[in-house]
Amino acid sequence: MKKNKRIIFATMAALSLAAPMTAVFNFDNVQTVSANHQGTKVWLQYGTLKYALKGPSGRVYPAGTKVVREMGAADTKPNISFPGRPFNLTWMIGGIPNNQRLQDVGGGQIAEAYVNYEDWQEIDYPSDNVVLVNNTSDYTDLKSSDFHPVDNNNPDVPVANTDKLDDAFAHYTDDINFSKLSKADIDLCAKIQKDYNAAKGMGVPQSTVDALTKEINDAVANYKKTGHLVSGNSNSGNSSSSSNSSNSNSGSTTVTPGKRKSKSRFVKLRKASYQYTHKGKRVSKKKLKKGAIVKINGKT
Repeated sequence: MKKNKRIIFATMAALSLAAPMTAVFNFDNVQTVSANHQGTKVWLQYGTLKYALKGPSGRVYPAGTKVVREMGAADTKPNISFPGRPFNLTWMIGGIPNNQRLQDVGGGQIAEAYVNYEDWQEIDYPSDNVVLVNNTSDYTDLKSSDFHPVDNNNPDVPVANTDKLDDAFAHYTDDINFSKLSKADIDLCAKIQKDYNAAKGMGVPQSTVDALTKEINDAVANYKKTGHLVSGNSNSGNSSSSSNSSNSNSGSTTVTPGKRKSKSRFVKLRKASYQYTHKGKRVSKKKLKKGAIVKINGKT
């Protein structure tokens, strides 16, 4: 059995989600910290394929094939239905607690619509490698989510190519100075982040992905020309502070510290992590990915 585990691990290692270890970010009223339970517990959900699916390698996975998905260390049981989160044909967990993103490997992403799924179950995170399901070691299938019914009469789930979207989002996060944006630009940033996360989910049409790619590219092009993401935006992100400075110099305005509002701004996470308020309440359902844009010093 140990030999089989080593073979499986060697095949899947190339697919490991090699994200950096989580860290702690402290802001005025937002705190992003590492996983709950110190990573000692995880949520798993098993299911079986409703009908036979064909992978990009040409291999057919019959109805009844067992699959699994992992949620990580959440405080409460996740919703039983989570359409954007795929099941996996092959998945192995185990190792040092709180290092799931470095250690848990597998692939063959299957859309929820193809699965008869059970309820979530919380388990102790194992210290040794445990293969939860092992239906394929084919690299083509392991790295893909492009699975479709063998019988065309069964419902199909679209699979979009997000390569151009990922490239556009990478340029967006690298080229924009998020500390100096107007309110309209900040609102657009929040929308882009939300739409990007949604577009990376399962079952998103190619037309939706392409439209978002164009929106991001257009916003970046406008920023390079005008300094603003939103066209026709002439208000500087520092206009409110300059106004406050003018008022304070007049000597006629008194600012009450208890009523002062903190100014919202965006930062890009350097490491994957959950997001919490200063009171310890988690505000992200799942771990935020490296490069995610997070709003701080205001509402999350």
